[in-house]
Formats: sequence, structure tokens, C-alpha cells
Amino acid sequence: MMDEMNPAGPGSETFRDPGVTLGSGPTMGRREVRLFDFSGEHYEMGYQQGLQAREALLYLAASLQQSESLRAQKPFYMPTRAFIYSLAARSMREFLPDITTHYPNQRKRLEGLARGSQMEEGFFCLMMSLEIMRTHFDYGIGGCTAAALGEERCAQGEPVLVKNLDMPPELQPTFITRLSQPAAGFRSLEVTNAAGLGCYDGVNEQGLAVSCNYAFGTDLPKVHVPVSLIAQEILENCSAVGEGVEVALGSKRAGGGLILLVDASGDMASVELTPNFGGVRESEDGILINANHYLTSDTIPYGIPQNAYFSARAPRGLRGVRVHESSELRLSRAQQLLGEKEVFSLRELVGVFSDHGEGGRGDNNSICRHGEYFATTCSVIMLPRSRRLLVTYGSPCDSIYTDFAEALSKPPVGE
Repeated sequence: MMDEMNPAGPGSETFRDPGVTLGSGPTMGRREVRLFDFSGEHYEMGYQQGLQAREALLYLAASLQQSESLRAQKPFYMPTRAFIYSLAARSMREFLPDITTHYPNQRKRLEGLARGSQMEEGFFCLMMSLEIMRTHFDYGIGGCTAAALGEERCAQGEPVLVKNLDMPPELQPTFITRLSQPAAGFRSLEVTNAAGLGCYDGVNEQGLAVSCNYAFGTDLPKVHVPVSLIAQEILENCSAVGEGVEVALGSKRAGGGLILLVDASGDMASVELTPNFGGVRESEDGILINANHYLTSDTIPYGIPQNAYFSARAPRGLRGVRVHESSELRLSRAQQLLGEKEVFSLRELVGVFSDHGEGGRGDNNSICRHGEYFATTCSVIMLPRSRRLLVTYGSPCDSIYTDFAEALSKPPVGE
């Protein structure tokens, strides 16, 4: 398993960036956004993803040993490779039975992903486990800012959902944008990780847009399923916000998350999830904003306390920082900026999500994040009525979005 999780072997050269870069020098630059097209039964879609995204998967596997977050969790006496192997083995024992029982279609996708990439299932279970570990405050969760605006607040005359995805920059080369066309279920455009069964963000052919932010929960899970997989289930099976809310609240899951839903009619809701509890927030004045902390009375009791600080086990750049500091400041700044006007154009919304704070310098607490550990590595715009997804791999302050305006308007495969 370890050779397949790190197939380059000791002493080999680093895998190149699997994306096309528009920059040079020590930074990765902006990547051209390629659309992957996967269709058929879930096994077939997984197989195609594993085959076509294999280079990104090899890059991801090779980078695990250098992960500061993982190394911070490793017992000092255990070699890194042995620690990763033990995590993968444990993840298989925990995840495979729960996904098989509760989400059999995604289990088939996992089988295909492993077969197509020629990598073991343990690697993909490990990646799901790391997604859940990110919701533990000692580990260091990612950060995201997302906002939904009703059609009355948007110059283009239809609702919109905008999201900045904040991750360690080394993960940026592993992002993929895919068109999923399942034999049974709704087609959808999604942004995810090359190893992902689920997705971070997406819009389906019925005009339902979904965005998933990580959150901090303290209650222990009864099953092991990441929240990103719940977002995928919503896209495949729901056509409106009400249906998505029902699926999210009834889901079997671990970790924590804030799922923002907007549909073609303009309905919107934020579903706040802990492993065992959930709450729903409605829009105020046609706007709904998510950062990374809970705001409903149903979920706040299970969140990390307001006075919690990242410990010495957290990655550098987070140690000694109050856990909710960035989330609270990003939410407050988004509320301020989106409250300054009644109607926003798409260009103006990109300006809001390119904001570097009142000082204009950009840091760990700005909407367009430029922190020591976390940075905005991907930004998306979703227009559910038009079934459009715009994506950039990079920060919106210095990137160009690729508009996938026609992908969902074409007839499904086989018609």
C-alpha cells in the first residue's frame, strides 16, 4: 500500500504540477481549469476519474509525507511512512462498512476510483479520514467564505452563490472540476479533490447549487462519512432547496460542515451540521453568508468554545491563534461589504471576494485569504438558474474565472 500511496519511492524527483500553469518561478501561478467529463454507472465514473486524474492523485500521495498537519499528529517515535500506513489501514476499517451501508452508489464510485488509478482503496479512505480530521481544532481546519444572494440583489437578475475555498496552497494542484453524468441521478458540475468521492461545490441540471464549508464540531460521530459526500448526494438526488435540507439533516456523517443551498427559484438555506445534530438558517434581506462556525441554537452547543486556541500540535501559522478568529472576522467583513449596496453585479461580487480587509494587505483573516498556512486556492461562482459554474484555481484578486456555461445545457450522454 505504501508504494502505491507514494509510488515515486525514496529519492525520486518530485511530481510536477498536473495542471497547466500561467505563472513561473517559485509559485505555481494560475492553473488553466480543465473540465473532466465522467459518465455511466457510479463505478464507471469513479474508474474514469481514477484514470484521467491519476497524475494529480500521484502528486497528492507523494505530498502526504511532507504534510505539516500530518507530521504534527505523528508520534515522535514513529516513522512518517509507518504512521501514514497505520492511518490508511484504520481508515479502511472505519469508512468502508459505513459507506457500503449508507451510500452504496458512492461505494461503487470508490471501487472504480481505486481500479482506474491503480491505487489501493486505503489511500482514498485515508483522504476521507483527513477531511474529517480537519474539523478537529488541534489539526487545523481549512477555511472558506461563501455567500448566496437572491435575484433581487443581483444585477444579472438571477440568484448567485459565490465561494472562496481556503486550503494549504500545496493542495491546489489536486483540485479538479468535473461533469458527473450518472446513469441514475441528476447531472452536475462540481469542484472537488482528485481523490474525492464527494465535492466542495457544485450545481446540478435541476438548478440547485450546493457549497460545503467545514465547521468545528465536538460531538463524536456514530458513522464515518465526510460531509463532502453529503453534498454530492444532494446534487445527485435533489432538485430544490427543501429537498436538499431534508437530505442534509437526515444524512449519516462525521465531521462538521455548513452546507449552503440555492435553487433556480431563489430559495436558499444554510444547513449547519455536526456529526449528530443539525440546524437551518434562512436568508436575511436576500443574503445568506457562511464562514466556518455555527450560528444556530441547535448547533452552537456542539461547536468549539469561543475561547479555544490552536495548540502547539497545530501547523505553524496557527499555533496560539484563537480558533474562531478568522471565521468570525471573515463573516463580519462579508456582512459589511454585502450590506453596502442593494444590488451587485458579478464583477462587484468578485470584488467582495477579492477583499483584503480594511488595511488592504490580505492576511489570514481576510475574505481573500493570504495566511501563513491557509490561502484562497480556488474560487467559484454558481448561477443555478443558468446552470453555470465559473471556476478559478487561485485567489480571485489575481485570477481569471473559466465559465462552464454550456456543459449542463448539452443533452446527456446517450441521448
